[in-house]
Amino acid sequence: MNESPAGVEVLRERLRRLPGGTWVHARMHPQHLTTRLLRRAIQTRAPYARGRLLDVGCGGKPYQALLEQVQHYVGVDVPPNPAADVAGSGLALPFRSEAFDTVLCTSVLEHVPEPGALMTEIARTLRPAAHLLLTAPQTWQIHMAPNDFYRYTHYGLRYLAEKSGLHVVEITPTSGLWATVAQRIADTVVYTYAGGWARLPRLALWVPMALVLWTGAFLDTLFGLRGDTLDYVMVAQKGADRGGVTSPGG
Repeated sequence: MNESPAGVEVLRERLRRLPGGTWVHARMHPQHLTTRLLRRAIQTRAPYARGRLLDVGCGGKPYQALLEQVQHYVGVDVPPNPAADVAGSGLALPFRSEAFDTVLCTSVLEHVPEPGALMTEIARTLRPAAHLLLTAPQTWQIHMAPNDFYRYTHYGLRYLAEKSGLHVVEITPTSGLWATVAQRIADTVVYTYAGGWARLPRLALWVPMALVLWTGAFLDTLFGLRGDTLDYVMVAQKGADRGGVTSPGG
């Protein structure tokens, strides 16, 4: 995601403190649509998470509250990240093999120069029949430059998972064409064309851009998740063939 000036963050925090401010911020932030869709994707698949969970590239652990049923939540990230429980790289995870019942990896794969190596490390740390929950973008602007290397189709994600020895349970788009276009319009207007604007005029763009995002989300509900997507969510399992996939309740 793009990072905004510190002054804008102060204004956002003041907005949150107003009556109803948290709701307004959640529904009007220029990136609220993709954020909401990703949270929904993880929440829907939360039953796959169990036991000891490893969050690879955990950042601020934005999905931990959605996975309260896991017994032990371990976040690993490259330093400096005070929210991480363990400092380390996904290309050489500092854990023994078959140490985790679940691995969560969200919005990380595009920032890894060797994604195949990351998937191999994830597979190594999973116990037999354990699950990976992963999200990766198909359509998004350059971010966290210069450490932004790839975008993924569902074919690419399947290839990486199966090459590492994981069986793909599902790969599902988080959005359809309309929400994807709406989110990209909002990002481009706010963070590219208005990137150098003063704080208040830039924040004022939230209102028309929120209308664009709401329209895109509404059209997606009418026409379905067809065409390009913002992100894919993948569930994969270790040590199961096509006839032996363990369901969340299994």
